[in-house]
Amino acid sequence: MNQLPFTKLYKQGLKVAKLLTESSHLAFFVGGVVRDMLLKRESNNIDIATDATPDQIEKILKKARLPVVPIGKKYGTILTTIDSMPVEITTFRSESRYSDNRHPDQVQFIQDYLADAKRRDFTINALYYDPILKKQFDPTDGIKDLRLRLIRFVGDPKKRIDEDALRMLRAVRLAIQLGFKLEKNAFAAIKTRAKYIQDISGERIKAELDKILLSQNAEKGIRLLDEVGLLKFIFPEVSKLKNFSHKSKKYHLEGDQFDHTILAVKGVEQDDLDLKYAALFHDIGKPAVAKRMFKNGEWVIRTFGHEFESAKLFKGIAKRLRFSRLSAQKIEWTIENHRLESPFSKDMSERKKIILAFHPDFSFLIELWKVDSLANYKRLENGKVGPDYPVGWKKGKNYLKLIEQKKNLLAKLADGNLIMKYSKLKPGPQLGRKIEDIKVQIVLVKIKNENELKRYLST
Repeated sequence: MNQLPFTKLYKQGLKVAKLLTESSHLAFFVGGVVRDMLLKRESNNIDIATDATPDQIEKILKKARLPVVPIGKKYGTILTTIDSMPVEITTFRSESRYSDNRHPDQVQFIQDYLADAKRRDFTINALYYDPILKKQFDPTDGIKDLRLRLIRFVGDPKKRIDEDALRMLRAVRLAIQLGFKLEKNAFAAIKTRAKYIQDISGERIKAELDKILLSQNAEKGIRLLDEVGLLKFIFPEVSKLKNFSHKSKKYHLEGDQFDHTILAVKGVEQDDLDLKYAALFHDIGKPAVAKRMFKNGEWVIRTFGHEFESAKLFKGIAKRLRFSRLSAQKIEWTIENHRLESPFSKDMSERKKIILAFHPDFSFLIELWKVDSLANYKRLENGKVGPDYPVGWKKGKNYLKLIEQKKNLLAKLADGNLIMKYSKLKPGPQLGRKIEDIKVQIVLVKIKNENELKRYLST
């Protein structure tokens, strides 16, 4: 096989491989980096497998004056960096059972890469490449599965899952990232063991979900999670949206609320992970507040207050999956306010619109309004069915533009001395309301310059 692409990553790994081989040890590139290079995809890290023991690896690196970080020495892994690029080096090993669903109870360091391959998760991750001899080694037929575009577990899929249940989520993530399919036995094994994902920590689950949502096929990832039975254990709140419909012949004609949610996630164009999560969870409160009502000539299911219930449910999810505090607050506020799109588009007062537009997360909110509207298929005036036009998003963009145009004058409000001098108000609710009122007046061009601002403050 031809040499793999000589990238910077490859070059740094080659330096470490040479150090190991010069000390009479085997050194293979292994796993994702080999897979990605064969698929001509970029990798951001490199793993090396070797017959050298962790102590021997440390000695070799120190002699070459390279940094040594024993991140998992107990399990045979040593980390070094070359030109700020991480290189992980792991001793060939065999493993016992995984009592904590993450690490093997015991590992045995071995000299044979063929035995090392048997403990790996997927065949396409059990590819070994010798960068010195420029030879490829494929002990589990991973290259065949690359050609077939299949995610197949190494050996018995049930055993691989029982060792670490997170491998089920990894299988889905790889399938979505690579555009592959789950091999039939892999699919079946995940189906029968999906409930074991509940034994995995929220941080590890979220790390995989982040990658799924940031892929180009995020919506397919959610559907695949549902098909293999993982979704109902990871996000039962989202799973409950299946078969939940407003029963209307005029709006939400795209399908049930699960279909609506999938369309909303798909509509997020930018790589904004928080917005994808907001789209995923914005309607999860609907089943809990649903009521049957007669509206505009038809019996429909109404969900008044679902935005507050959705925000409440998300708060629990954020705690469960260990969202960062800032992301959790931003997403919760956005979900809680996503129903303001309709009044903002119609009868909300100018003052309230402008004050809302000044919220630091308003630009984020209107992006949710946009994908939510476009995921709602309605009966249009011409009788055809199509997505709702995102009126709130368009108006929101206009308000943000007005605020941007007045940013220099608005910046004067940040000068507390100016406000205190001319308004003669002390810090407190009255001053806060005064500042809000000034912001509105400036945006509406009723205060045009600093002199007018000073006069207004003194009244």
